[in-house]
Amino acid sequence: MAKYRKLGRTSSQRKALLRSQVTALIENGKIVTTEARAKEVKKMAEKLITLAVKEKDNFETVKVSAKVPKKDASLQDPNCVLNLLAKHYDRYTLQKVSEVTGIKPELLEEVYKTYAASGAPEKSGTILYSLGQTQHSYGSQNCRAMCIIQLLLGNVGVAGGGINALRGEPNVQGSTDVGATMDYAPGYLAWPIQQNHPTLDAYLSKETYADGYYMNKPKFMVSMLKEWYGDNATAENNYCYDLLPKRSLKHNDSTIPTFHYMAENQIKGYLVWGMNPAHSEPNTKYCREVLGKLDWMIVADWFATETATFWKAPGMKPEEIQTTVYMLPAALIYEKEGSIANSGRWLQWRQKAVEPAGQAKSDFEIMSRLFHRIAQLYRQEGGVNPDQITKVNWDYRNPQGQLDIKAVAHAINGYSTKTGKLLKGYGELTADGDTACGMWIYGGYFNNENEKWDAMAQPCTRRSLADPSGLGLYSEFSFSWPANRRILYNRASADMNGKPWNPKKMLVEWDGSRWINNDVGDFVETRVEDGKVVPVPPNNKAFFMTWEQDARLFSYPMKDGPLPEHYEPYESPTKNVMNGRQDSPMVQFTKWKESVKRGNSEEFPIVATSYSVCEHWQSGTQTRNIPWLVEIMPRPFVEISEELAKEKGIKNGDEIRVWNNRGSIKAFAMVTVRYQPLEINGKKTHTIGLIHHWSWASAYATGDTMNDLSPNVGDPNSYIPEYKAFLVNVEKAK
Repeated sequence: MAKYRKLGRTSSQRKALLRSQVTALIENGKIVTTEARAKEVKKMAEKLITLAVKEKDNFETVKVSAKVPKKDASLQDPNCVLNLLAKHYDRYTLQKVSEVTGIKPELLEEVYKTYAASGAPEKSGTILYSLGQTQHSYGSQNCRAMCIIQLLLGNVGVAGGGINALRGEPNVQGSTDVGATMDYAPGYLAWPIQQNHPTLDAYLSKETYADGYYMNKPKFMVSMLKEWYGDNATAENNYCYDLLPKRSLKHNDSTIPTFHYMAENQIKGYLVWGMNPAHSEPNTKYCREVLGKLDWMIVADWFATETATFWKAPGMKPEEIQTTVYMLPAALIYEKEGSIANSGRWLQWRQKAVEPAGQAKSDFEIMSRLFHRIAQLYRQEGGVNPDQITKVNWDYRNPQGQLDIKAVAHAINGYSTKTGKLLKGYGELTADGDTACGMWIYGGYFNNENEKWDAMAQPCTRRSLADPSGLGLYSEFSFSWPANRRILYNRASADMNGKPWNPKKMLVEWDGSRWINNDVGDFVETRVEDGKVVPVPPNNKAFFMTWEQDARLFSYPMKDGPLPEHYEPYESPTKNVMNGRQDSPMVQFTKWKESVKRGNSEEFPIVATSYSVCEHWQSGTQTRNIPWLVEIMPRPFVEISEELAKEKGIKNGDEIRVWNNRGSIKAFAMVTVRYQPLEINGKKTHTIGLIHHWSWASAYATGDTMNDLSPNVGDPNSYIPEYKAFLVNVEKAK
């Protein structure tokens, strides 16, 4: 980018600017810019477009002729997305869907008509979903189908609308926000891939959008690197981007393949934090076997989990285990403080109720001690790529020199690298190293500079029950990312002229000269012209987080296709009647399908699904060690229908065996009317329900591990395993 330096910006900013200019040329046919800038744009775009640049003065209009995506506002063109969508789903008749699902056509029609009625301007409808939608080899497409439905009905960006994942108390929302999945860095920035993003310029060039939130990716990325590497990150060394570990297109680092890498002796050590894979991974018998091939494993948890004691599992041979296990006692949620995010993106601060027992420490303190000790060893003894450790900024202490999680909150919120003062929000971020920010979407959640060490004086701890909107927004209760916005894409709540579809539920409105808001507008409301802030009149840019700022009925980033299509689970009792393919061609981990031990419907005709009970939490590590909860729910059970129980000679309370090619478990039968056989593709099909909390490692409640039966296959986009549908057989235990 040296040749573009005359534009007076950093390399990443220049590339993002030029990319934005070229995009504007292609989309709109013109831009207004400086002569110098126009000449540089020409260098980038001449292979795509024809430019004509006048040389009269310093500001010129650049005219282009180019191929641009065709638009059809009349919706008559057979190739417009809406018509392609209609054609794609023309096969999905009531009768066909009934064959696939076992639900009677008349009931399907009633459900469809009832929910479709929410598409009227004076109404709205929301979809709440949980793991039942996602834990399939096509789970992401299940979610996409919901998005399409809501977009078609106009239920996105409106009060009472949206798609809301019930992500639960375990801070799942917060974990994905901070980049705990392999695809993303904090704030949902794409994690760099070596083949695509070898340099910072390459990353910013490929990932920076022409418009919307992510036109600011240079600010987000550089500020994040500045926080991670501190004074070591400079413009001259591209803010230590080269030190950042990169993903590889040749290597899948999600959880399921991790165990296959262990089996192939590619992984020697394993840190287990906030998870219990020997209990909760699919095909856990296989997982436990490969854990025994490690040299060492560290488990940080509240109790001795199944993972920490995997060699004690039934069928294991401790004498053959070579793995050294280190157990680090971690504090319970009630014994530590920090932020937590709910499903609505509301950030709150969780205060410490009691001190941790014994030698238990918070996750933050354990990580800090480990990091500083490892960094010390690298400084003293050297090692492979020491700079990746020794140049990391990890100085999260209060003025008294003590490790303090509030210092982490400061880093996440963002601050000036020159003054150290907290930033008001992500709008103050820069791409020149003058700001540092661990996660741009949380910018503003912990920004009270005057009382920066008082967590209860921060926006995320606000508790006002005032609701001037009357819509349940409660804008002064906690903080909602980004920018305290309560409803994403709220521009869609108004028509092209900025008038609300439902005036009684107004979120944003254009009064002819300015925007009136009940919520923080999720669009560009103002711009600077001649040094003055002026309103931006209504336009069609309602989806600020996409580069095109349009809704995506047609979603090209999906690995298994732009439009959801029906496939059967990896193990299914029936044929796929919708197309010529049984299961998704993109189902993950088929490279190691020998470990899956796929079953067939002749030997295993019963569908199993898994779920939780209210009395136990997650894998039961905590709750199975609490006497009063165990008293309420003491032993594992399997829900089966009255019809299946009669077929198998099983009575309520009998011990039964459930098995397939991967494993065998015993539990107690709960015969219930909640389960009934379904007529699937003309065949009576039974389903049973497996409760996943129990296992051998507990003080009070033990049982077999249900996930011994689930298959280690997953969704190609999220890599989430298929826990919700697989094949088993059932009999009364002998």
